Amino acid sequence: MQRKTVKSFSLAIATLLIVSLSGCGSNGSNSGVSADKAPIRIGQATALTSEYTVVGQYLSNGTKMAVDEINAAGGISGRKIQLVQEDSANTNPAAVNAINKLIDSDNVVAIMGPDLSTQNFAVAPIINKAKIPFTVQGTNAKLLDGNSWFFRLRPDDGLAAKTAAKFAIEGLKKKKIGVTHDSDEFGVGGRDLIVKAVQDLGGTVVGEESYNSNDKDLTAILTNIKNKGAEVIIDWGHPSQSATLQRQNKQLGINLPIIGSPGMGMPATIQLAGDAANGTYVVGDPVPSLNPDPKVQAWVKKYTDLYKAAPDFHSASAYDGIYMLKMAIEKAGSTDATAIQKALLTIKDYQGMGNTFTFTDGNGAHMVMITQIENGQNNKLIQTVKL
Repeated sequence: MQRKTVKSFSLAIATLLIVSLSGCGSNGSNSGVSADKAPIRIGQATALTSEYTVVGQYLSNGTKMAVDEINAAGGISGRKIQLVQEDSANTNPAAVNAINKLIDSDNVVAIMGPDLSTQNFAVAPIINKAKIPFTVQGTNAKLLDGNSWFFRLRPDDGLAAKTAAKFAIEGLKKKKIGVTHDSDEFGVGGRDLIVKAVQDLGGTVVGEESYNSNDKDLTAILTNIKNKGAEVIIDWGHPSQSATLQRQNKQLGINLPIIGSPGMGMPATIQLAGDAANGTYVVGDPVPSLNPDPKVQAWVKKYTDLYKAAPDFHSASAYDGIYMLKMAIEKAGSTDATAIQKALLTIKDYQGMGNTFTFTDGNGAHMVMITQIENGQNNKLIQTVKL
């Protein structure tokens, strides 16, 4: 009886050891797979729901396109990429939840961040504590301050805002500037940069007006700007309100020239604005379809065939971001966070689909375009500006 008990006990211990060992691996989804063969899990927090999917879809498409290409070519050092997406919607709490889940539950080695600067500010403490490479789509000029794990894939507002002010004063010969902007971090940060640039260039900001991200009526703002003697409007906002501003500028018969931030040139914004978008100037990320490089044009065609719509700058920056993470992981020789961080900082003059990237600091993109919307498309190149 005693032998039987000991034998049973030994069998139970052996069974527990087998179960325990079979669960070992780089994470729960790769049970039984050796670390050098397990997929490399890269996270993405983007708007999968809410009205902001007009941006989230472009970011998702560009990311998936790059991941699929890399995996089809053999992956990263023989390991496939496993893309893990979480919904950041268009609120800070949703973004915080998405980032926490990617870090705590999804076990990712790097994260592709959301577009809104306000969300990037909200998740910065989490990223800094976790010490994980984080690519940034937000453009607020102060976003990288103290955030050494942030790597921005788009030109920051410092360059875009200065370019907008210079174009208004020197290009359009308008010295009385009206500034309209969203009340969030992106809009306020842009406003401050525009005001300073206008003053430095000898112009005058005759009026500043802010609106909220859900405002539907901007007629009072436009009337105030007009009554203060503005000759041109520089607007720093998001798609819905920027489209409303253009429509109501025309409906009221004010018809001031408008220079807009990057979102003004998005297909969704142009569609919402309708005919009122024609003639609007946009200062922002390079437009892939306007790049004559055959490699970029081939990519634009491939993207358009795949998703039945032309790519915008969000698609391009997300696509480029995945390829640069691949480069960094390969150079690092591991998925160690600090090694990836150091490798990203060595990237220099990388020719992407949206920009040319050099990460001497966390800012990678250093070029913007001035374009004009004609016939419902953001396809007229005015000028390319490099920092």
